[in-house]
Amino acid sequence: MNKSKTIKITNKNADIFYLISIAILIMITAASKNAYAVGISNMSINKAFLYSLKYNKILKLESLKLNIAGYEENEALSGFFPKINFNETYLNTDNPLYAFGSVLNQKILTNQNVQSYFSPNFLNNPGMIHNYQSEFQIEQPLFMGGKIYFGYQRAQLHRLSLKKGLSETKQKVLYSVAKAYYSAILAHQYVKLMKSMVKTAKAYKKLAENLYKAGQVVSSDVLRAKVELAKVEEKLATAKKNYKLSKYFLNITIGLRVDSKYKLTSKLLPPYNKPLSIGSLQKEAFAHRPDYKALLLNKKNMSLGIKEAYGKFLPKLVAGYDYFSNGPAIHPNDSYSYAFTVMLHFNIFSGLYDYNNLQKSKSRYNTMIEYQGLLRNKIEMQVRKAYLQYKTYFMNTNVAKLAVLNAKQTLKITTNRFKAGMTTLINLDKTLDQYKAAKVSYLNALYKINLNKYYIKLVTGRLTAVPKAKP
Repeated sequence: MNKSKTIKITNKNADIFYLISIAILIMITAASKNAYAVGISNMSINKAFLYSLKYNKILKLESLKLNIAGYEENEALSGFFPKINFNETYLNTDNPLYAFGSVLNQKILTNQNVQSYFSPNFLNNPGMIHNYQSEFQIEQPLFMGGKIYFGYQRAQLHRLSLKKGLSETKQKVLYSVAKAYYSAILAHQYVKLMKSMVKTAKAYKKLAENLYKAGQVVSSDVLRAKVELAKVEEKLATAKKNYKLSKYFLNITIGLRVDSKYKLTSKLLPPYNKPLSIGSLQKEAFAHRPDYKALLLNKKNMSLGIKEAYGKFLPKLVAGYDYFSNGPAIHPNDSYSYAFTVMLHFNIFSGLYDYNNLQKSKSRYNTMIEYQGLLRNKIEMQVRKAYLQYKTYFMNTNVAKLAVLNAKQTLKITTNRFKAGMTTLINLDKTLDQYKAAKVSYLNALYKINLNKYYIKLVTGRLTAVPKAKP
């Protein structure tokens, strides 16, 4: 009886343990998922920027490169500090030179044994000599021709250059997010437009059927209305598919799970005439573009490389201190000694290696000068392109808006005429197509003018100001 009771309790404990394990597993699984994708209900363009700065995989890779540059800078800084080493060496030898040197280091010579150690018999055949040596070593470079100093400065410039590169990558990512975000909004607007087209096509189909019953139209008009409805429904299905794909692409661009769901809250805003000038935009670009700043840092780095190359022709001065402990056994009665050294090194001839290294450094600097000119031309061209696009898109948007109003009014008039039997369904369908085309053109114009706003910030290096708000 007691045995069965024990078994029952054990099974109950096992059940409890099993339930606890399942609960822990569920918690771990939930935590392992992208927590940032949970709880997103609304997604504005600014919130999309904030999420991308935190989760975009390209930015994570660039951040890791910047971390590596930071460690390289620390490595260069270590050249200013002394190098401290400790060595423990065991020597077992019958080499006459090493054996006699070990005896001297151990300081075991006395008046009684000096004759035996200096005898030809010992010097020629010392036998197996044991020596345990401990060495504490300090080495401090005093002057290395500027190698350490310029190396550290160049490492700093390299890190700052990569930091500017990270800033450039951030701006490119933000622009990609803006492009993907407004593409998703545009796709959503297409869905809304096609839904309204389906609703209108259904109304025209019903109207055609009623007019056919009243004997005002022929059966082919009813069939045509059905065909047009089917075409519009097919376009609606395509628009829905494209909207889903655009949302998936937006999630990937931001760095979220591809199936994250939320509502897009920003809109395609109508344009407003903002005063811009090419001169002011170019001035901003040269002051803020991170790639241009990075190039200037690299140019300075190459200039320091020339100075570092000249330093190879200068003498080097290094100081060192060694403290020794020697004994025939593991340090029971060691003898101690020290050595302080100062070394002055002249490189008289290196097979023209240093000379060619200097010329290579000069060539790299001249290359950066040419790259600077090319980048200036590229920035000037990008700024002009952004400026002209803004002017063109502004005019196109206003024209497209007027075209929509005109097409809407024409469609209303044609619909009334069709109801009165004054025109055919073919003309009504053409007018509906013209309204749809005008609406699509207006949406595309709004997309371009809204995206161009971020392109201007990108080419001027100012696509960084994200409101301080929690995602």
